[in-house]
Amino acid sequence: MYLLQKINTWSERHHPLWLDLFRVLLGVILVWQALYFIANKSAIVEIVQQYGFGFFTMTAAHAIIGIHLVGGILILSGLLTRFAAAIQLPVLICNLIFVVIPNGFMTLKSEAELTIIVLALVILFLFEGSGHYSLDGYLKRHND
Repeated sequence: MYLLQKINTWSERHHPLWLDLFRVLLGVILVWQALYFIANKSAIVEIVQQYGFGFFTMTAAHAIIGIHLVGGILILSGLLTRFAAAIQLPVLICNLIFVVIPNGFMTLKSEAELTIIVLALVILFLFEGSGHYSLDGYLKRHND
């Protein structure tokens, strides 16, 4: 617990304002991806189905959509940003390992660059937190 407090104190003092822009952008990308999967449910089902989930294919597809949607909204608003980033990690790592790497980085429509950038930003905000211009920051300032 002491280490988490030190990380939180350090990130509050060293959080540049431009990182808030990247946090909002990351949230928009995650919400956009969730909405894309909602509109094109066959795309996510096809991706999940090829990895042998069997009966749980639809459950896994809905879990991925829910994680991206809820996590994206939380990151976008800056509420529970570290938690939202933590729940994104398994989905993004599985996407990188099971979808991007087998299909190759240079193939058409691989989206490898987007996956790597989103994963890097999620890891960044896992440590940095939400920042000054966020709901967490607002709640800390108006704790009365």
